[in-house]
Amino acid sequence: MHFKLRLLELIVGLLVVQVKSHPQADPCQNFYKVACGNWSASHATDSYESFMDRLDYNYQEKLADLLDNEREDDEPHFLQQLRNFYTACRKPLSQDQVLRILEHLIVMENIQNEELSVGLTAAFRLQVLIDLNDSNTYDIWKQLMSHRKHWDPNTTNREPLTREMFDKLWASLPKIPFPFKEYYWRELSELEEKIMSYGSEDDGFDSGDLVTRIPPFWMMPWPNGNITYENLSQMAHWLDIKANEFILTYIYMRLKLVAEGVSTESWHIDRDQCAEQSRQILSHPAAWLVEKNHPRLKEEPVLQDIFAELKQRFGQKLLANRNNFTRSTQHFLLGKLKRMRLRLSILPRNSSAQSMVRRIERHYRDVHMNASDYFGNLHIGLNHSRSHKKYAQLWAIVFGRQLIPSRISKSDLYPTQVRGYGTYASAFYIVKQNMLIVPLSLLEPPFYTHGQPSILTYSALGFILGHELSHGFDSEGMTFSSHGVGSSAVDRELDRNPRFQQELGCLRRRFGRKRYEKFADASGLELAYSAYFDTAQTDHKRNRSAEELVTQKQQFFHNFAQFFCSDKELLQAHDHGSDRKRVNDAVAHFEPFREAFSCGPSPRRRQCRLY
Repeated sequence: MHFKLRLLELIVGLLVVQVKSHPQADPCQNFYKVACGNWSASHATDSYESFMDRLDYNYQEKLADLLDNEREDDEPHFLQQLRNFYTACRKPLSQDQVLRILEHLIVMENIQNEELSVGLTAAFRLQVLIDLNDSNTYDIWKQLMSHRKHWDPNTTNREPLTREMFDKLWASLPKIPFPFKEYYWRELSELEEKIMSYGSEDDGFDSGDLVTRIPPFWMMPWPNGNITYENLSQMAHWLDIKANEFILTYIYMRLKLVAEGVSTESWHIDRDQCAEQSRQILSHPAAWLVEKNHPRLKEEPVLQDIFAELKQRFGQKLLANRNNFTRSTQHFLLGKLKRMRLRLSILPRNSSAQSMVRRIERHYRDVHMNASDYFGNLHIGLNHSRSHKKYAQLWAIVFGRQLIPSRISKSDLYPTQVRGYGTYASAFYIVKQNMLIVPLSLLEPPFYTHGQPSILTYSALGFILGHELSHGFDSEGMTFSSHGVGSSAVDRELDRNPRFQQELGCLRRRFGRKRYEKFADASGLELAYSAYFDTAQTDHKRNRSAEELVTQKQQFFHNFAQFFCSDKELLQAHDHGSDRKRVNDAVAHFEPFREAFSCGPSPRRRQCRLY
């Protein structure tokens, strides 16, 4: 989907449409509903589930259009590899290919999470790449068992393995993955017995508690009775504690059982999802291709001006020194703020086109993708990402600092992570470099359009930059200097500072592990609002009409909230919380918001304020 410049009018109109759609909603009680109440209905037929996903979807559509074009004769090596990955992803994928990649993986001596990611993606025919780490395998298993499509009994088998089946499958393995066959059989049979023990024929369950469908392409045992979501959590636990070697061998055996003449079905991965994976696996080549054909928006001065204003506003907080920090700590924090930088794009800035190509070529010189081997390409890409991550970690151990991250500059490639920062439209703060990075895909319609009213820019982009800036001054980030060096003296003072610890305790009690994100949300909104509506020497001319000031303030908050509009409003993200809670928590104690909507005094407890 491509968007034209007239989206500026559509963005402004969207504010009015969504407010009118809920005339009875109370902004003081649930501002998210006022701003986003009909978002899901308006976008029910779209391929994205949130405003944020829309930015990524638009980017991936652009990337897919470019990758569908014919190759040029003089393309760089890294672009050829990007095309090869995308081409392989777009071809029909068969169960035979799944078995071949599993055979390749289970003979490896040291099976890491990268190998398990490829195996699960292949075995369960996932269109979205999963990227496992040591802390999320349990969640991945729950998601695999919660798919809402119908199970196809012609492509998988849900019955437990008999000893006769096991002996036959064991004999056909490419190698014996475990030293003791009987040990493996005991582990396997105990696992399947536990899985089959769940479920009941009792009809007394609430229908909302029941899992009504067997997941698609589920080849493991599945209980015959009613399964609850609590059962899924228990089953996910038993699968989670198994070693990677066990799981890959197990799913290979289960698929091998089915593959003997039962299934010849192939499946495809959607075009936009292949583009998404291409961007995740080969981030810098993807960014290079998009930016080469859609030149960088000449918006860096806009970003830098807003960023300078936000820094000036936060500096006022530091100078007020409500925590009574010592002079040395004040000097440390003000110096860090002064040296905090903003960089546009994950690609090098202020370098020639030839220099940029050379840098990307060096980074991907050992990557060789096969245009016919999708699963093999996944393995290559994930291992390339792992090798660079381990290299930086080794440098940190030997020399006491990160290799690239501690020295990153405008001329360096940012080492992105698969399905992590840098591979989607989100700004992020790097503590060790004291730097914000803004992917260019964030500066796209409908979020940002060149020449749009500044109130839209400050209420959305200003909030995001303020949010990331604030992460440099939460209790985890503020002890690192502008050069990425931790200060034990500052750390000790924070521990002894009664007011700071009181406010930090307030955040901890109210928000738990989400406390730093909630702090950054509230601080970012306050900074963006102050930068637009308050006056200061750094201000630029803005259309702040005294006659329409209340209306403008309401528009500011509406535009801020609509960045979080989503089909997943109640989904609890790991660190941020649900979209609804993020909006409502950010405005709940913010007095300018309550004044703009005539809410009266805050009915809840006071806001937790670190500064």
